[in-house]
Amino acid sequence: MSLKEQQENQSTDSASLKRGMKIHHVAMLSVGGTIGTGLFLGTGYVVQQSGPGGTFIAYAFGALIMVLMMLSMGEMLVQMPVAGNVQAYATQFLGYGAGFTVGWVKWLQLAVTVPTQIVASAIIMKNIIPQVPSIVWIIGFGLLLFFLNSRSNEEYGSSSFFFSSIKVILIVVFVLVGLGMILGVGGNGVGLANYTNDGGLFPTGFRPIMMSMMTAVFAYSGADMFATAAGESENPEKNLPRAIKISSLSITISYALTLFVLVAVLPWREADLMGSPFAYVFGKLGISSAEMIVNLVVVTSALSSANAHVFAAVRTLWSMGHFEQAPGFVKTVNKRKVPINALIVTMIFAVFAVASSFISPDVVYLFLTSFIGAAELVVYSITGVCALKHRKAFLAKGNTVADLKFKIPLFPVVPILLVILCILVATGMLLDPTQRGALTTGAPVFIALFVGSTIWSGMKKKNKEEAPDKSSVE
Repeated sequence: MSLKEQQENQSTDSASLKRGMKIHHVAMLSVGGTIGTGLFLGTGYVVQQSGPGGTFIAYAFGALIMVLMMLSMGEMLVQMPVAGNVQAYATQFLGYGAGFTVGWVKWLQLAVTVPTQIVASAIIMKNIIPQVPSIVWIIGFGLLLFFLNSRSNEEYGSSSFFFSSIKVILIVVFVLVGLGMILGVGGNGVGLANYTNDGGLFPTGFRPIMMSMMTAVFAYSGADMFATAAGESENPEKNLPRAIKISSLSITISYALTLFVLVAVLPWREADLMGSPFAYVFGKLGISSAEMIVNLVVVTSALSSANAHVFAAVRTLWSMGHFEQAPGFVKTVNKRKVPINALIVTMIFAVFAVASSFISPDVVYLFLTSFIGAAELVVYSITGVCALKHRKAFLAKGNTVADLKFKIPLFPVVPILLVILCILVATGMLLDPTQRGALTTGAPVFIALFVGSTIWSGMKKKNKEEAPDKSSVE
């Protein structure tokens, strides 16, 4: 099935998905997939490494890449809204090998994130309720994710919206509490002294900022979740552009306000806490249950992120099945129009990853983390290249730019800049020995997938061309 055929059959083919997701479902899918443990637990690390000013530069860089990616993806999605994320477009505009590679890379990236979030949630719950073993929580959370993703897309969208709303509420409360502490509401204000004290805005220099950019960029990972829902979105021409605006603004503002408060309240040398910076801020107010409340929200946030990643992984695998880049049985949908076999495969992989983590946690999770990091750069770079190819192909058919339903602003600067910035992030990764492993681990896998699939596709095409025409023989 070609990309155009998938688009045309989306609402009529019994093997296709149902367009039932509303604009707030699609927008919150990206918000839920992006805002997770990286914000609630990981921001402190970047603050300590880069200092106040360096933190904002790193996260601004990450936000810029996110926006460039959304704009580049948006033009293709609105013009040809199908499930499968960038994999479908890479196949259409760059060939079978590119689509095969980016599809499996994207699926692995999504599927790998699921067990990491499940295990993190189980560990937190074990600390809250020591009597319950972690394995019980892991099994329970896994079954919950399977149940939520086996429902219709309308039901799934509602559950995703609910979980995402909880963490948005926590962010709002955190910002309001933090602003109160800065301004001195009810006591002495901390002001903005932490921005200038102890070395000023850039106490650690330039090199740590470059190294932190990778962490900041990956903190926005998941922002492209809206793309996987394009094939199930109601009125995609109208809703997808609005969803892009809502999700990008929500994510950017959430990070910006959170970091502003965090840096003001918490000295940068003390930011890399073992626990959550959120719990630290609430704890300063003397709220005894602050840590438990924040931990429960972090669990909800992690499961919300895992939920979004399962959804995206399932749609990516389903799409690859239609392009003959995955076994045909993953195309099967149940009566609710859910790719049930793709869901089962994704959850089995998650179970395997969890089991492997218990056998050799250091080796497994070092590999998985490295792979996720390198995969994100590959997917974003391919997105930029596909955006350029899509515009060229669209105009070659005799269309004009005015005929586009959604236009990339400042074209071709946006997609080209996206590719350049991804290369810059990769350069920054080389400065850190740990991050350098992401490239050395992932690159051979990506190359092998591309070369192998390209050769196989070429051989398959050649055999088909050389095969005798049965009708003519008869």
